[in-house]
Amino acid sequence: MKLIARLSAGLWTAISLLLPAAQGAEFPTRPVTLIVGYAPGGGTDIVARSLAEVFSRKWGQQVIVRNRPGGTGVLGIRDLKSAAPDGYTLGVWTDSDVGNSAVRDDLDYDLVKDFDHIGQIAAGGTVLVVNPSLPIKSFSDFTSYAKQNPGKLNFAVVSGGGMHLDSLRIEAAAGVKTTIIGYPGTGPALTDVIAGHVDALVLPLGVALPYVKSGAVRIVAVGSTTRWPGLPDVQTLSEAIPGLESTFFYGLVGPKGMSADLKATLNAALQEALRDPKLGEKFLSMGFIPTGNSPSEFKAVIAKKLATSRTAAEQTGLKKSLQKENK
Repeated sequence: MKLIARLSAGLWTAISLLLPAAQGAEFPTRPVTLIVGYAPGGGTDIVARSLAEVFSRKWGQQVIVRNRPGGTGVLGIRDLKSAAPDGYTLGVWTDSDVGNSAVRDDLDYDLVKDFDHIGQIAAGGTVLVVNPSLPIKSFSDFTSYAKQNPGKLNFAVVSGGGMHLDSLRIEAAAGVKTTIIGYPGTGPALTDVIAGHVDALVLPLGVALPYVKSGAVRIVAVGSTTRWPGLPDVQTLSEAIPGLESTFFYGLVGPKGMSADLKATLNAALQEALRDPKLGEKFLSMGFIPTGNSPSEFKAVIAKKLATSRTAAEQTGLKKSLQKENK
């Protein structure tokens, strides 16, 4: 009997050691939701839907993208924070989420401490676009027009986000004054630039490309440190003003409290998805570079971006101006 008891105990110990891995391997057994804190049509939405398609094929389960626009990603982030840490509700973040956290002190979450970071999806440079009816064909034209018409040029921004900060940095570095018009997401802002309701916008290269090719908008500068091969004649911001650049990232995040095995399973699924040739080709055609890193590395990216964004928010005066607006 003692031998049987010892064997049973040993067997249970072995099973218990294997159990978390087995549970992780079985994930998912039902549909998964990806929360996007912005309106449909923007960069975060496009990336989330592209990733959802690959995950659905891999897992044999439906992966649903749920748009939750409001407060520059705040509503979506709050929904993610309150979700169960079981992997069935995840979020896709962008640098605008970090930028918004950098300019606000009233948020009930911490992007670094209150979430489990799964991995970075992609990164890339932004572009500065204008409505083609304007007499602006280069960044030099942009600054000249803005200086000749102070306050007349309307600059669309995703309110409080990373590209809002970048727009103000461009304005300050170029020594111009524009009128800032806030939007809840890149999609609505781009729609108004195309319609001529506003004049200019900083947005991810990949989101802008189809509209550039159709002639709906015109690119006057790219935010990456090197010229994009598909637009070799368009100068970079850093060529015009040394040290000035505008880049972005997308990443996969979950609620705080996910098991180490579940995070490893999700990170492995993300890495595999980013090796998918069709997804890689789609991202590259849109100016997104598939990245993929470990949970700890992605957490470090968030922490570093948050620190630099807080500095930029103070230097540009964005934090102070938003605080005045909200009083």
